[in-house]
Amino acid sequence: MNSKVFKSPPKSTNSSGKDRSVGYEFEFTGLDLEDSATVVANLYGGNVERISSYAYSINGTEFGDFSVELDAQLLRDKKYEPVLKKFGIDIESFEDTASIEHSLLEMASSIVPFEIVTPPIPIAEMYRLEELTQMLRQKKAKGTTSSFFYAFGLHINPEISSSETTEIINHLRAYVLLDPWIRKDASIDISRRLTPYINEYENKYVKRILHKDYNPDLKDFIKDYFDYDNSRNRPLDLLPLFMYLNEEFTTQFLDDTLTSARPAWHYRLPNCSLKDDQWSLAAEWNRWVLVEKLAYDLAALKELSNKYIELEDHALLGFETKWIQLIATWVKQNE
Repeated sequence: MNSKVFKSPPKSTNSSGKDRSVGYEFEFTGLDLEDSATVVANLYGGNVERISSYAYSINGTEFGDFSVELDAQLLRDKKYEPVLKKFGIDIESFEDTASIEHSLLEMASSIVPFEIVTPPIPIAEMYRLEELTQMLRQKKAKGTTSSFFYAFGLHINPEISSSETTEIINHLRAYVLLDPWIRKDASIDISRRLTPYINEYENKYVKRILHKDYNPDLKDFIKDYFDYDNSRNRPLDLLPLFMYLNEEFTTQFLDDTLTSARPAWHYRLPNCSLKDDQWSLAAEWNRWVLVEKLAYDLAALKELSNKYIELEDHALLGFETKWIQLIATWVKQNE
């Protein structure tokens, strides 16, 4: 699916009737934080502000506030300082703390990506972000395929069109049905497939949510999600959305502080292949649009869910290949 045109989802407005928006997170290296922030400001306006050695913000752009940061919470939040203090090392007592932080940044950036985080951008304006990918490419930024060790990704955060539990479940159903085809069509890099960040949903959970009688309320749906050992390391991470829908209930299942509440899907499967001239933001977005199309095509969703369970129950070998061939027919009719 190679395209430069951003396709429209079935629903372009949210539950309040306002135009939906989408946030993006680009992971890359090869360009330092300040230069990356300057790229954003040159394209969209705004003022560059240095927050720390590991983070910059670009405030007041035409779309809102961007951030550029090292994608490592330990360094961004300086959580290393109390750890070092336990060993009698007080960073603040050193005369040249900047050089220490610079050294930590250089060591981390060899394996941990930088990240440009966009504000929510109206769907109709998303095409403007192709300017950002082109400029990063011109600046020799390194993305997913630049090294075997760069398991970098593009995260897409589409605002939900409805907070109804049934619609949330139908989107997850649509995603798990399309996931094998998307992985093949998008050529998900082996460096990413070998990491735990985009682990497929376990088959027992997939079959549970696809079952025709699965109709939980929100709390039971959230509880099920965690009971089946799902975490933030899924290609479609529901934790930010769960935090938005019911933060108090969701928090009891979390043992970290990495998840913030957002009325959006956190789709984290795509590569961020900045080096590849054929790679485009639009193509990655359009694969997500297929998920939304299937979520609202209730007849097809029911039929494909039943076929998935039937095929999985009876296919002794080659289930994934057979399933990709089967669902590709629906994709061809709906691209």
